[in-house]
Amino acid sequence: MPSWLQGLPNGSSRSGATSPGGASPPSGRSPSAGFAAERAAFGQAGSRRLDLTLLANAEAVYGPLLLEQRNVLLAGGKVVGLLDDAAAAALRGAVQGLAVLDCSDCLVSPGFVDCHVHITGGGGEAGPASRCPASRLSEFLDAGVTTSMVVPDVCLQARALNEEGMSAFTWIGSYHAPPATVSGSIRRDLCLVDCALGVGELAVADHRGSQLAPAELARIAAEARVGGMLSGKAGLVHIHVGPGASGLQSLREAVACSDIPLSQFHPTHMDRSEALIDQGAQWLLDGGSLDFTGEWGQYHQAGVPLHNVTVSSDAFGSLPTYDSDGRLMKYTVADARALLRFLRNMYFQEHWPLERILPLMTSNPARLLKLPHKGRVAVGADADVLVLSHDTLQLRYLYAKGVLRKTPQWTQGGFFEKGSKIKPYQAAEDEEDKDF
Repeated sequence: MPSWLQGLPNGSSRSGATSPGGASPPSGRSPSAGFAAERAAFGQAGSRRLDLTLLANAEAVYGPLLLEQRNVLLAGGKVVGLLDDAAAAALRGAVQGLAVLDCSDCLVSPGFVDCHVHITGGGGEAGPASRCPASRLSEFLDAGVTTSMVVPDVCLQARALNEEGMSAFTWIGSYHAPPATVSGSIRRDLCLVDCALGVGELAVADHRGSQLAPAELARIAAEARVGGMLSGKAGLVHIHVGPGASGLQSLREAVACSDIPLSQFHPTHMDRSEALIDQGAQWLLDGGSLDFTGEWGQYHQAGVPLHNVTVSSDAFGSLPTYDSDGRLMKYTVADARALLRFLRNMYFQEHWPLERILPLMTSNPARLLKLPHKGRVAVGADADVLVLSHDTLQLRYLYAKGVLRKTPQWTQGGFFEKGSKIKPYQAAEDEEDKDF
């Protein structure tokens, strides 16, 4: 806690605070009161990098579990305080120039950590013209994504997203083996390439993959495991599981023929079929982790722990559908907003509490990827924060790296982005002194 905050009251929750789980989010003040104005401090300076920003009077703050406090203090790109109402009032009275965003009738949550994104566009199964379009910064921000893992390994594009204002990391490789590397070695890449956190997305059970033998899968996983140990990174092997009947069989065989633990693999698209959902349930019970593509949310296995489950969007990748003879029948592109849709679907239709849904796209992927400052609203965590309307779970405001990058009126754009609701790109060193 900063020295100037010492002695301020803190810690206790407001009376009557309840979790907005289930189908009826908490109500209280009228919807129009929460955002009657963006506060005077945000009238001209809402997009500047302010020294101190207080997210005040939230209906609830999820970190991603429900917290007692409902006021969040941001400074220097970090969460520096979780304050009760008395502490927040004292702070507002003591600090001049404090930027205050009234979050009445809103929920505060961590920004989403999307562990499977194709920032340069994926696909191409229907020919050259079917290559999916590349991502734009505003599409991530409008989707609530503040941290992404991109495939294939495209370090320069990931660096561009980092420079533009969000956090991006890479998987090494693609569907095919051996994985393409920068240095010629998975182990060296993990040690020397800052943005590389693991290997992926190697394809199994898919006619588009390299048809890897279990021993080769184990060898790649061993390289990733040792590279992760030496670099202090996750070193996971992110596995694309296709529609083939073999499912997770090759991963099971790779574990059986080696000393590689099952937890070294992180299979994705595990909601592709009921058979895969059943295999995934046993995979989790055996100590593994897995990922679902957020478009569906079909996972309802009773009694299966969700601690090692993540949900991703597969954004900007292709979604082809084939018939039984392998002919392409349908072709679409995955949307970055899949995680927001998943959140609303599971909350309003399946009646899951937010404390069960939010970890799947915040703290769970951050923990599995060894990103301890991501996916949480906690003192010392990165200030990647969403402000959601409590009655609809619509995204209202987004902070990434402590900077306001989305409001109901505008979204920060990337270098070449233009549009009526796009705030033009601005170099980071100028953010403190100029509007977007």
